[in-house]
Amino acid sequence: MTPVQTALWTVLGVALVISVVTDVLRHRILDIVTYPLMVIALGLRLWSEGVGDLEKGLISGLVSGVGLAALLLPGALRGKMGWGDVKLMGGVGAVLGFPAVMAAGAFISLAGAFQAVVTIIWKGEVWETIAATGRRWAIRARLLRADTTPVTQRHIPYGVAIALGTFWAMWWQQSNSS
Repeated sequence: MTPVQTALWTVLGVALVISVVTDVLRHRILDIVTYPLMVIALGLRLWSEGVGDLEKGLISGLVSGVGLAALLLPGALRGKMGWGDVKLMGGVGAVLGFPAVMAAGAFISLAGAFQAVVTIIWKGEVWETIAATGRRWAIRARLLRADTTPVTQRHIPYGVAIALGTFWAMWWQQSNSS
């Protein structure tokens, strides 16, 4: 591992730990963490590898950051996910670059699905969740009319899944580069 990669992973690790704590405790991923993460990642990539291409340098960080953040855009635009999650994903992509960002996207998705299932079971909301999903599909199929009753929003701190999936991707990248 190069000194620059060590620095990037250290900054990323600190940002992820802070984001998990603030997401769990305050339901927020802070801009003061995500923006510097992106700037440091892209700056170090530019400084150490130059403009580069898809697999190294600034371009790799930009494309990977935008691509990983884009995975959460539909959820953020519909208000189902916070913009802090999107920015944190952008920072993760900027640090990891291509192709490691592909593994990170997959691992973060798996960690998020696992987290959602565990949360639903832990809170005893299995049947409520299944019924709500059935109602949504019935409304889409026009078998039921849309309710005007407000739907209760649940907070699942996706920063936890982002951190777990990212650490998993970092481990995967390190074990496959040896």
